Amino acid sequence: MKTITWGMIGCGDVTEVKNGPGLYLAENSKLKGITNRTKSKAIDWVNRHQQGIVYDSVEELLKDEEIDIVYISVTPDKHMEYAIQCAKAGKHCLIEKPLAMAYDEGVAIREAFREAGKKAYVAFYRRNLNRFIKIKEILNSGKIGKVSQFHIHRYVSPITDLNAWRAKPEVSGGNVFTETDIHILDYMDELFGEVKYFQFMKNSLNGNDFDSLVVNFQYDNNIRGTGNWFYNAEITRDFVEIIGEKGIISFDFFHNDTPILLETIEGKEEILVNDSIHVGLAMELAIVNELNGIGEFHGNIDTALRTLKITDIIYHSEAR
Repeated sequence: MKTITWGMIGCGDVTEVKNGPGLYLAENSKLKGITNRTKSKAIDWVNRHQQGIVYDSVEELLKDEEIDIVYISVTPDKHMEYAIQCAKAGKHCLIEKPLAMAYDEGVAIREAFREAGKKAYVAFYRRNLNRFIKIKEILNSGKIGKVSQFHIHRYVSPITDLNAWRAKPEVSGGNVFTETDIHILDYMDELFGEVKYFQFMKNSLNGNDFDSLVVNFQYDNNIRGTGNWFYNAEITRDFVEIIGEKGIISFDFFHNDTPILLETIEGKEEILVNDSIHVGLAMELAIVNELNGIGEFHGNIDTALRTLKITDIIYHSEAR
């Protein structure tokens, strides 16, 4: 097995515990070095993690022939620029979600990697978390029978720090739905495949792009789903339920320390599944293994484009 060598662009919060350590903790994986817009922050990251070296620029990092793959962990407004640079430099790439600011940018990234003959992945790490693998195993076991529908309930408080990059559409590419809740759409893609048809209604209560959103989804095999999002809630909810002819699976999506609830005619069962605090580790191991010819990571650029297209259409439509 070859040791896969990583470079990393950006060293923000997501690299501290979630996705950064997996680059050097995964088997057959090595972090060669990082670069950051503010060099002092990169030096501090390297010193604290005791991993890698600091490059003066993205260009210097991409010239390092030892680096096989680059993790782009910057804000979405820079994803297309750096991803295309990586492709032209002949590097594989792991891009933070969402893939890009808009669908057409995502298509441009895909074409760049196709032309380069390199692989691009998107950091939808939940596909490889034990918790979400367990949910998929329950579905595949037939314990709840043939799935008919699912329902998503996400009610969250508004962002209060208006200086945060997630609150700036010109940096994030949208709002909480496009930047964070796209994780939920991606996991539904993992379970049920591509959305064949969807319709939606959204409205604005406080002058935002939208506060309230309702979506209906249709998949193959006659599976249908609904999603209800409200971004101005005092009472919050984070809840998904999947309904089959023999039972129901329900779970919190963004709270990994809560149990999965399996309900059938035989009764209710709470299933608690543990995951590493380094939530990207299993994803990064899957990528390393794929690059070594073993298995694959399903969070590739094609699946990412499917959900990006949905969020892009919804975000840029008029509220009504």
